[in-house]
Amino acid sequence: MSDIAYAGLQRALEITLQMLAAAADGQWQQVVELDAERQPCIRQQRHDPRSRELLTTLHQHNEDLLKRADAARDTLESELSRHKYNHHALSVYIASSG
Repeated sequence: MSDIAYAGLQRALEITLQMLAAAADGQWQQVVELDAERQPCIRQQRHDPRSRELLTTLHQHNEDLLKRADAARDTLESELSRHKYNHHALSVYIASSG
């Protein structure tokens, strides 16, 4: 692997760690922006033994990001469901009191 490709993988790992921090803060737009920055770094990589460890670490962090995104989506869906229920209950109350 060339030093440039290896440096690209190292940069991809740094960006991935920034993505994890942004996800932990609920900054999902920043996660998307960082991923766009990360993609070219990943595409530079070559398949050889030197890159295996970095790729494994990137994969593990990606799995963590996906789990966080799933949890955030589930939370948002739950909040939306509660909002719809509350809105419906308020509408029924208003209709019945008038």
